[in-house]
Amino acid sequence: MLNESQRELLWIAECFMHGKEYHLPETFSDMKGLYLLAAEHKLGATVYEMIRREPQMSRETTRTLAVQWKRGAVKEVMFQIQRTEGFLDVYRKLREHGVKPLLVKGIICRALYPMPDYRVSGDEDVLVRREEFELCDAVLLEAGMQRGELDMEHLPYEIPYINPTNGGYIELHFTLFAEESGAYGHLAREFATAHDTCVKETIQGTDVWTLNPTLHLFYLVCHALKHFLHSGFGIRQVCDMVMMAERYGTEIDWKYIRSRMEALRMEYFWDGLVEIGREYLGFSMEKAHYPEEMQNHRVNSSHLLIDLLDSGVYGDSSMERKHSSNVTLAAAEKGEKNTVASLKASLFPGRDYMKGRYPWVGRHPWLLPVAWVMRMVGYVRNSGKQNKEEPGSMEIGMNRVELLREYHLIK
Repeated sequence: MLNESQRELLWIAECFMHGKEYHLPETFSDMKGLYLLAAEHKLGATVYEMIRREPQMSRETTRTLAVQWKRGAVKEVMFQIQRTEGFLDVYRKLREHGVKPLLVKGIICRALYPMPDYRVSGDEDVLVRREEFELCDAVLLEAGMQRGELDMEHLPYEIPYINPTNGGYIELHFTLFAEESGAYGHLAREFATAHDTCVKETIQGTDVWTLNPTLHLFYLVCHALKHFLHSGFGIRQVCDMVMMAERYGTEIDWKYIRSRMEALRMEYFWDGLVEIGREYLGFSMEKAHYPEEMQNHRVNSSHLLIDLLDSGVYGDSSMERKHSSNVTLAAAEKGEKNTVASLKASLFPGRDYMKGRYPWVGRHPWLLPVAWVMRMVGYVRNSGKQNKEEPGSMEIGMNRVELLREYHLIK
């Protein structure tokens, strides 16, 4: 069952998406719970804008919280405006040098909302051809962006750049998914035609190139699945899908999307997302021109909804949940529930995972067993500090493996 704050967050999101007024129920009292939940889902500015005039925000018991919320919201929006302007400036520079980068998610999704700057995003994803990398890299560095050291002979599938002035963050992609991933690497092939079928949009007076609507919506679902197989994804991602479906409904090839979902065993997952959109986010199937025969594919979305509300943005709501990704990824790679494999993956993660916590593992792979020992010692030391009522990463992971089975993503 949804708690009071979760129900209100969903109502607020639906009203924000569709330009409606919203009023908190007179009986609603958990302002701190709503504040924390909105922050977990990176919807703090959104929710504040929708409820800032509500009487609950001016009561003596919530006045301090309201001031803190306002400051955070104003800061988020101001930074978003600066990051957006800075990013579009960099994008124009790339275009001036003859590069045709494709934008995915981020700024494209923000433009779908009535108040784009209140739908904040932490980074911008840019898809370029691998042969364009040297030119793109030079343009980005000249524009003041910074990146880490690279092995030019073995470039990763995505390279992050940060603007030290405004905190702008760009991820330069050669493919939209890491092809080496055993759980979802195959999804990269689904977007092989991205550059050949791209379309032009105009954002704040700047022409930008992006995926065509069918491929873009399909990508949003695949991207959500990727994070679902890790440690989860939040409600904002479903909002983006609803907004895109309603905005581009007549241009979306729904039969193509359905056929690919079925081929990739994602149709139950997709139907769950559609059900959440329909029941909680005001998804208009009429606006989206969603085929009548597909509207009859109904599934129970309650467990999926609870999971994504508990997840926060991209499963970052707790360290235990983040660590649980080793369990779910192991199950996804095997294609079935495998307790032994999940336990092994939880206790002995691979080098790519471990180097995030222990960077020296990336430089010295032979030290991976040392990192495992250090990790387990850290768990033992912290176990006494944890709330015993809170589930650990293994328990969260195994529960989420059952969720993968429920939506037919594994056997």
